[in-house]
Amino acid sequence: MKQEKIDILMKKIDRKCKLPKYWDEFIEEHSSHHHLIIKDSKTKELFCTHCEKTFNDKTVKVRDYVVCPHCKKELKVYGMNYYKKYFIQSVILVQRMDKQIVIRVFEIYSYFKDNDKKITRHCIEYARILPKIGKFIGNNVAIGMYGDMVVYHGYKELQWYKYRGQRHFTNYPTYPYNKKRLIKSTNLEYAPIAEFLDRFSYYGYNYLDALQLAAYESFELLWKMKLYNLCFYSKTLNKSGSFQKRFGVPKSFLSFMQEKNITYKDLQLLQLFQKADIQILQKYKWININYLKVLVKEQILDEFESAGNSIDCTNMTVLKEIGKFIPLRKLKNYPKGLKELYIYRDYLKMAKELTLNYKSKKDLFPRNLIARHDKLQKRIKVDEDMETQFAAYLRYLELSKYTYKDDKYIIFPAPSIDDLKDEGDQQENCVYSSYTQPYIKGETEIYFIRKLDDIKHSFITLEYRYGRVSQKELSHHSKDFTEEQLEFIDKWAGFRNFIEQKEKYNNKQKTKVIKYNLKKMVA
Repeated sequence: MKQEKIDILMKKIDRKCKLPKYWDEFIEEHSSHHHLIIKDSKTKELFCTHCEKTFNDKTVKVRDYVVCPHCKKELKVYGMNYYKKYFIQSVILVQRMDKQIVIRVFEIYSYFKDNDKKITRHCIEYARILPKIGKFIGNNVAIGMYGDMVVYHGYKELQWYKYRGQRHFTNYPTYPYNKKRLIKSTNLEYAPIAEFLDRFSYYGYNYLDALQLAAYESFELLWKMKLYNLCFYSKTLNKSGSFQKRFGVPKSFLSFMQEKNITYKDLQLLQLFQKADIQILQKYKWININYLKVLVKEQILDEFESAGNSIDCTNMTVLKEIGKFIPLRKLKNYPKGLKELYIYRDYLKMAKELTLNYKSKKDLFPRNLIARHDKLQKRIKVDEDMETQFAAYLRYLELSKYTYKDDKYIIFPAPSIDDLKDEGDQQENCVYSSYTQPYIKGETEIYFIRKLDDIKHSFITLEYRYGRVSQKELSHHSKDFTEEQLEFIDKWAGFRNFIEQKEKYNNKQKTKVIKYNLKKMVA
C-alpha cells in the first residue's frame, strides 16, 4: 500500500472512530497500579500516591513493599528520587469502521512532575491493525537495535507507516466489545474462529490474533478442507483459481494432505518435489527450504547428499562460491568435487588468482583433485610486506582470547604469516596460500591444534566461520579423527561461544543509553 493511501485511510479512521463513552474510566482502571509510596528523608513520613495520605512506620526502608493502612494497596517504597519513576501500560480498543475492523493500540504513561507527589497520566495511540489490510505504526515510536520499543508522548498529530516487524500488539487489556456485533455483516461472520482457537489453544493466540487470520477468505476454505495447520498461512494461500494454482500441487494430493494434516513447510516440500511422500517430509523437515530449492534446481541434490555433505549454511556458501566459476549442475558428474567441496573451491580460487583461465574439462574437473590443488598452492605467493605481517599480528591478538587447552591438547589462533606458512608446509594444505588474506581481513578464523607434549609440530588445522567449525583437517587433508580429538574440538567450540556471549553482554552493559526527559515531552 502506497503512503498516500495509508494517509487517507488513517485520517478516515480519525474521523469515524471516536473514543467510547467510558474510555477514561477504562484507562483509570488499567493504570490503578501505577502508584508508589514516597518516604520523606527528613520526617520519615510515608506518603501513598494512591490515596494521597501519609502514615508512619520507622521500620520501612526504601525498596520495601508496604501495604498502605488507608487504602490497603501494597506498593513499593521510593526515596526522594521518586520523580524519576514512571509507569507504562498498553491497552487495546477494537472498533468498526463501516465493515472494516480496526484494532487500535494505546500506551498509558504515568509520571511525576517536578516537586509534585501526584501521578500525571497521558495516553497516546501508537499502533493500528486492520485485518486483511495490515499493521501500521505511528512516528511516535522508536525501535532500538535489540528490538525494544519506546513510545514518545509529545505528539499531537501522528503520521502512520506500514509496520513490517514481528510484534502482535494484541496481548494487552482490551476495552469491552461484543464479538458477534463486531463481525456481523462482514466476511468474518461465519468464520470458524472459535473452533480455531479451541484446536490451537496451546499456541496462545487470542481472538484478535485469530481475526487477522480469518480476515482472508482462504481461512474458512482451509478449515472446511480439513487443512487446519495451513490456516496460519491464510494470507499466503489466499489465491483464486484451481487447486493447483492455490497450493502448487495436483488435486490428487488432497487426501494425503488431509491425512497428514500438513504444515506450510510440508506444503513447500510437496511443491518442490511434487511427490506425496511422507519420507520426504520427515527427511527434510528441518532443512532450510531455500537451500533445497537451489540443489533441486541445479539437479545435484542426490549427488550432494551421497557425497556425505550436510545441507547447511556453510556448505551452501561454499557451493555459491563454486558457482561463480562453473555451473553447479555440472557437479552432478564430478563426485570428487562434491566430496571435497572446500578443496575444490580453493582449487578454483587459486586457478583464478593465477589467471590460468581454465576452460577444458580436464582442468575444471581434474582426475586427481588433491594433487592438482597442492600443485597450485605451491605457486601462490602471498605479499608479505610489513603491513600484512602487522595485520596478522593484530588478528592474533584479537582471537587469542579463544585460546583453550586441556591435559593433552591446546588450540590457539595463527600467530603470524610465518606460522601460517609453516602450518601449510607441515600439513601440506593450502591454509597459507588460500586463507592468509581472509584471515587477516577478518573474514574467517584460523586455529592450530597441537599436542602439549609436541607443541612445535602441526597436528590439526581448523577454520571457524559463520559461527561454527567449518573445516578441520589432519595432515594431507585427512579427516580420520579420533573420538578424543572430536570431543576436544566440541569443548573448545563451547568455550569459544561462552567467551563471545560474555563479551557481548559486557559490551551491552557498557553501552551508553541516552535518556530523554519524557516528562517535558508529554503534551
